[in-house]
Parts: sequence; structure tokens; C-alpha cells
Amino acid sequence: MMRVTNNMIHSNLVNNLNRQQEAMSKNQMEGSTGSRINSPSDDPAGAVRKMHYETRLAEYEQYGKNVTSAKGRMEFTHGQLSGVNDILQRIREITLQASSGTYNDFDRREAAGREVEELLMGLVDIANSKDSTGRNLFGGSVIEREAFRPVFANSIVEGVDNGRALTGVVYQGDNLGLAREIERGTQIDVSTPGSKAFWGTNMTISADKNSSNYVALGDGSFSIDGIRIEISAGDNLDDIVRKINNSPIEVSASIGGENDLVLTSETPHQIWMEDMEGGTILQDLGMVDPQNPTPGNNINPSAIVAGQSLFDVVIQLRDDLLSNDILSIGGRDIEGLDMSMENVLRYQSEVSSRVSRLDKHYRRLSWDHTMTQELRSKNESVDFAETIMNFKWLENVHGYTLRVGADLIKPTLMDFLR
Repeated sequence: MMRVTNNMIHSNLVNNLNRQQEAMSKNQMEGSTGSRINSPSDDPAGAVRKMHYETRLAEYEQYGKNVTSAKGRMEFTHGQLSGVNDILQRIREITLQASSGTYNDFDRREAAGREVEELLMGLVDIANSKDSTGRNLFGGSVIEREAFRPVFANSIVEGVDNGRALTGVVYQGDNLGLAREIERGTQIDVSTPGSKAFWGTNMTISADKNSSNYVALGDGSFSIDGIRIEISAGDNLDDIVRKINNSPIEVSASIGGENDLVLTSETPHQIWMEDMEGGTILQDLGMVDPQNPTPGNNINPSAIVAGQSLFDVVIQLRDDLLSNDILSIGGRDIEGLDMSMENVLRYQSEVSSRVSRLDKHYRRLSWDHTMTQELRSKNESVDFAETIMNFKWLENVHGYTLRVGADLIKPTLMDFLR
């Protein structure tokens, strides 16, 4: 029979005390942190779930910030488009008064014409608005320059020099979007390119180049309004027209009287054309300028272009007011203004829809965040009452062990002599 020595008793006592001390420390840590998982060894499966919940919570917080930022930009965009509509409404009132005989010749030239000039400058200011980060509201993805560049020149109408005036507005942005990630794999476009929102009438581009004998020498592609269109070797003009019309773009293609390619927008916007990956299909068809192939102001100088931006419509009206052209004021000018206002309202509605979508998405994110917090709490939270009771019990056991150990291991003269 094995004899129990003082060394064995001492060793067992120390081991028991260490285990009790470790259990008390763990219990104390749970009580102070409120979590039962303070290291992976506490609960490996629970630790994995904890990491997943914390990752999702961090994502929800970031997505919430993205949604808030996107909504703020969209609401500002909506407000600026409302300002555009207010200005256009005032211009329309002036136009109706000028065409109805309310104004005499002097009023039409000096009062109405000059006021429209000032309102036109107000439209340019709105078109070049920026959000809180300094990005163009209406420049697409372009940030290094203004969305629109006003062109000034001496204005001579009906032989009368009206001084230096705004004679054109050039769009310097692009038709690309600004995406915000609002959920895993889900993005929303927060941009409204000025080539769409600030356009007045439908646009038509006629190449004015006979392409009846055109045949694609190899595979290639080009894009219209950002939609890629693939062309195969051997495709002729008829094939290209068919592929354009079968694409999901708001542009229709046809063959003109000169056997040339003709593109017509189905809604008011600037048609955006680009040969892809070094190809020259649109250049060969006479649509894109070989000397300036980069969109957007890359239309071949020989092409015939019809259609007006919102600014062109107002500039034309101003000049008609200054020249007392009542027939044009009451006809094409009113029609151009109505189309411009309708187009602006279209994009206002689109922006409103995106704001509504962001509102609903933010509420869902908040609900998901709350539910994930609850799951994380259930996974790792401790019962404080039970934790305190366990700690007291461990404390009592530890004290009892110390007292028993003190009685079992009494120091002798030999212990001191060692």
C-alpha cells in the first residue's frame, strides 16, 4: 500500500489551490466584462460566433453611415433640381407674357431679355453645385473640374450689339455613376449626370457619311450611353443598326438618306459614344472624331447634330426676346421649355425614389443591427446573479482548502533547518 508523504499532500494541495484560483479569476473576469468568452479557449464555437457577430455589427454601422451620406447627397440633389424647376417656371411665365402681347418691344428686349440672362446664370450656378465633400452634384464621376463650363462672347442679335453674354454651356463631366455600398453586394448610384438632367430636347446625330459598303474587318465593340455593343467580323451597317436597337439603351438607330448611321435619343439627354479597347468602329462610321475620340464632346465635326441642352433652350429664348421674334417665342421656345421642365421633373422623381429606397433600407439595417446585438448578447453574456453566487462559492471553497491545508501540513523543525 502506497504511503502518503508530506510532499504528495503538499503537491495536491498546491494543484487544488491553483485550480481554484484559476476558476475564481475566470469567474471574476466574466463578472467584470459581462462576457463569458474572453479567450477562444473559453468556448471555441462561441468565439467563432462572437467574431461573426462583431464583424456584422461593424458592417451594419458602416453601411448605416453610407446610407446617411447617400441620402444627404440625394436630398441636396432633389433640392437643387427643385431650384432649376423654379427658375424654368419663372422663365416660362416671362415667355408666355412676351408671346401674348403683354410686353411692348422695349419691355421684351430690355426687361424680359435681361431677366432671362440673369436667370440663365442662376441655372449655371446650380448646375455646378457641389456636395458636402466637394464633389460635383451633376458631373458624374468627374471631380477635377466644374461640371459645366460657360462660354462668353460678344452677343449681336439683329445687328444690335448686346455686349458680352453667355453664348453656350459645355458639359465637362461624364455619364458614369458614383456608387455607395449599402449592403454586401448591393450598391446604389448617388449621381445625376448633367448630360441627362440638364438636357432640353431629344438629340439626333447623323454621320453624313455613306457607309453602305462598310464591313467590320474584325471583332470589336463600342458603347452608347455606357452600354457595350459587340460587333463581329463581317457585320455591316444593317447589322450594327439592329444590334443597337436590340440593346437596352434609350437611343434608336436607323440608316439615313445618305446611307449613314443615325442615332436619336428617345428621352432628352446627350448621347454618349465611345469606341472600346482601341477600336475604331464609330470613327469609321463617321460618328466619332478620330482626333478627339474620348467622350463626351467627341462627335465628328462632319456629323449633323440636332437637339438642345436646357441651356441652349434658354439662350435661344433670350436671343428671340432680344430680337422681338414673337413667333419663335410662342412656338419653339415654349415647346423647348416644356420639354426641359418635364425632363428635370423626371430626374427629380428618380431621385425621390432613391431617397425612399434609402429610407427603407436604413430602417432594415437598424433592425438587423438590433437583432445581431441580441444574438451576440445571448451567445456571450453572463448571468450576473449566477456569476456572483459561483464566485462566493469558489471563495468559500478556497478558504476552506487553505484552512484544511494548514492543518495537514504543519511545519516542523526539519522544515526550518532545510
